[in-house]
Amino acid sequence: MLERQSIASFIIGAILLIVIIRLVQRNRLDIAYCWLWLGIGFGIMFVVIRYDWLVRVSNLIGALTPTTTLFLIGFVVILLMCLQFSMVISAHRRQIKRLTQHIAVLEKMIHEERAVMPLTPDAQPRNDT
Repeated sequence: MLERQSIASFIIGAILLIVIIRLVQRNRLDIAYCWLWLGIGFGIMFVVIRYDWLVRVSNLIGALTPTTTLFLIGFVVILLMCLQFSMVISAHRRQIKRLTQHIAVLEKMIHEERAVMPLTPDAQPRNDT
């Protein structure tokens, strides 16, 4: 890897780490989601420092160039991110369904309680529909 490429890649990794940390500090990114991004930032810096390991992995998997290995690793990371987001969406869907059911039960209880309550002369029934 050329020296300018190494410096630029290292700076990009460092900037990514700083941005992720700042987003977590400002509560713009939940800590549960920052780990993968921090791994990517450290991974970028690690590849710059140990480029020879990337070349060895490329030779091991039969890739012609280290760039191909980087694209493969990037693709796997994107797949992992999609899996993580799918799991979160599924959990939220279940929570929303459960909350909707609880709200429906509570509304029914309130409606039944109003129907049983005796009316006082100054109280008038409300029409909630």
